[in-house]
Amino acid sequence: MLNIHNLSISFQGEYLFEDITFKLSPGDRIGLIGKNGAGKSTMLKILA
Repeated sequence: MLNIHNLSISFQGEYLFEDITFKLSPGDRIGLIGKNGAGKSTMLKILA
């Protein structure tokens, strides 16, 4: 199980994510979509 509470990430003064909260349970599957530069890879690196 993974719980994230109030995660905020900024880069050069601009927020990529602000106050994100979510929960992943065993067996959950998610898709992470967004424009280039939106922070998808950054989010995965933080969670890894």
